[in-house]
Amino acid sequence: MSSIDPISMAQNLATYEVQPFQKRYQAQTDKFQGQITAYGKIESALRTFRTAVEDMNGLNDSVVKNGATFSQEGNISANVNAKALAGEYQVFVEQVATSHQMGIDLGAGTTADTAIPAVGTMMITMDGKTLNLDLATIDTDSDGTTTLQELTNAINNDENNPGVNATLVRANGETHFMLAGKETGVANTVSVNVSGTGDAAFETAFASGTDISTPKDAVIWLGAEGTGMKLTNASNTFEGVIDGVDLTVTKAQTSGDQPIGISVGADKEATKEQLNKLVESYNALMSEIDKYTKVGSEDEKRGVLAGDGTIRSLENQISTLFRKTYGDKSLYSVGVSIDRTGKLSIDNKKFEEAQAADPAALNEMFNGTDQLFDSLEATVKPYLSFSDGVFKSRKDSLQQNISRVDDKLASLDRKYKMSYDRYLAQFTQMNQLMTQMNQTNGLFSI
Repeated sequence: MSSIDPISMAQNLATYEVQPFQKRYQAQTDKFQGQITAYGKIESALRTFRTAVEDMNGLNDSVVKNGATFSQEGNISANVNAKALAGEYQVFVEQVATSHQMGIDLGAGTTADTAIPAVGTMMITMDGKTLNLDLATIDTDSDGTTTLQELTNAINNDENNPGVNATLVRANGETHFMLAGKETGVANTVSVNVSGTGDAAFETAFASGTDISTPKDAVIWLGAEGTGMKLTNASNTFEGVIDGVDLTVTKAQTSGDQPIGISVGADKEATKEQLNKLVESYNALMSEIDKYTKVGSEDEKRGVLAGDGTIRSLENQISTLFRKTYGDKSLYSVGVSIDRTGKLSIDNKKFEEAQAADPAALNEMFNGTDQLFDSLEATVKPYLSFSDGVFKSRKDSLQQNISRVDDKLASLDRKYKMSYDRYLAQFTQMNQLMTQMNQTNGLFSI
């Protein structure tokens, strides 16, 4: 009678007892994890879609993008928002705004390590704000010598700095100290006064600083130079001078030049580009929903969210909003439609015709209060909240299900261990008995 292997027998029988449960629990875990993944994919696609909507529905945004073209490039640029009215304008750029830059001559041989007075006060003022710097406090390495580099660092790092950059400029073997206003305009003139140092030359150098660049306001004329409306601004950007248009000047014209023509109107290419983003994100969202909710067939695997009423409700709510009538017009009438496959498309020719015929009405359909974009944002918001959104709640619930299955698997591991130990003891005892019987049989065979 041959012996048996107690370990293999115990493993086989213990595995046989728990294997059906292991397969069932693993299938449950795989199902729950697949659903979590599916919710995550749909949620990501929905966030991308909402971003596309938000990009066209901000405070100064619109489904119709506006732009500006210029009769002459290089002097002026424009940022045109959704509120801009189409029109023709003329602007003459007399002067661009500049910041104040002043150089301080501290004498030949000056370097970053040149010692400066370790007592006294430096007062830097700009636009009504003042920095009072105690020179006795800027020796940061505590070596007993206050250097020009330490002065530079102290000015730039002081929390009360009024908006001035201190710089060491090196040219032709010499080091020059420079103060420069961060902002342009006459109001941002920099002034500096040094006192109480006991070093007359040092104080005089700052008192007699040389302007490298004088501060100027930007000056433009709406219309021709000298006869139009003169406007000045500390910054080179004139905000809202024309409704919905911010003008930024970059280069002054020569006196006597013709004003620059500015044509403000719809930017068809930019409008088309953002509409395409909306279409792409909508169709990507619907593709993800269809992928995970398909009912399946002999040739197609059933989606892990098939029969999920919440996801189908989301799909229906969004698609219904694109089929509604806003005001007295449907989106289809302006070229926006959903085809038989559920995909969104834009008829650019129809849309451009609607834009040309009545841009205000077109804008109202999409951007008006409680119209398409507002309705879309209200629809998707409950799904995407990070604290209590539908997707978060669903994924949390599924994760809890996985945790419960993990507990069952842990219990199953304990059951396996108990069965294994029991079978091992039984087969070990049986093996011992068989060994004894073989030995006894051997005695009778002599």
